[in-house]
Amino acid sequence: MFRSCFTVLAVISVLIIQSTCFAQDEDEIDRQAKLNECLINAIKIADGTKTVDEIRNSCEHVEANRVKKRVLLEKRASSNPFAILPHKPNYLLPLTVSAIRDEPYETIPIGDLYHDVETKFQVSLKYNALDKFFFNDLGVQFAFTATSWWQSYNGEISAPFRETNYEPEIIFNYNHSWKLLGLPVEQAYISLNHQSNGQTGVLSRSWNRVIGGLVFAQTDDITWGLRGWFRIPEKEKADISEPKGDDNPNIEKYIGYGEIGAVWVLSDDHTLDVQFRNNLRKNNKGSIQLGWSFPINNHLLGYIEYFNGYGESLIYYNQHTQRLGIGVKLTNWL
Repeated sequence: MFRSCFTVLAVISVLIIQSTCFAQDEDEIDRQAKLNECLINAIKIADGTKTVDEIRNSCEHVEANRVKKRVLLEKRASSNPFAILPHKPNYLLPLTVSAIRDEPYETIPIGDLYHDVETKFQVSLKYNALDKFFFNDLGVQFAFTATSWWQSYNGEISAPFRETNYEPEIIFNYNHSWKLLGLPVEQAYISLNHQSNGQTGVLSRSWNRVIGGLVFAQTDDITWGLRGWFRIPEKEKADISEPKGDDNPNIEKYIGYGEIGAVWVLSDDHTLDVQFRNNLRKNNKGSIQLGWSFPINNHLLGYIEYFNGYGESLIYYNQHTQRLGIGVKLTNWL
């Protein structure tokens, strides 16, 4: 247990250092993002009579959106071989409250001893493998996310990690502005995604997906996106205890085939985010997750998260849960 705690603290320390380095370059990245976006658009519509200096001068005061700022920031940071890039948000919620469902744990001796109060945290990192894959603006990234639910206050059973979901993926990311039905698309991506909980036997959960998504920068303050997935089929298990086969049959009936998410920046340090899933069936199921980030100091954000629905973790893919947590966020979506 102590080794796990040390690993978590070490990763959090690295992320704080990384976010500090990012903050130092924020103004320069902001300026460069604005200039690059304007230059690309200006060159496309240029009539051939303007010089490069004239085009550049006309772009000095044009605003760039937050998606472009993050892309430029990541490209600059990835040139450093010691840099660790955030992927999804990294956060620690020391206090969360939910009603722990006993059903998945009925076959283990301590299944009825789990507490409703526990710690939740997420570590999500990525590596920019290629900035140019066959053509400009198409990059390849390797990412890994681990989300844990830790019975940190349950000394009665030696404070175990109740559930951890591991999610490695390969992402093909197209960072180029274009229009879809009049909507401003900033990113389009396809990823090969595996998610599992590292358990065996009746507690084992895993699935493989091909995921496609779009990110829209509606305004500088509102960014939203949608993604859909195709699950790679697995053979049905004749016996639930078999090691091979489908660990979570009919998972799409509970969490659907995609999700919609949005980030609303209320100010430079206050952010609301929402993620919504639905199975789009008569027997309606899905989930909603709400998050509020607010400033604590220059490098840390306070974070409150609420989840209601199916699939908060893989062990609960077919179990309805609610959770409310409070803690700190080290890196945000944008």
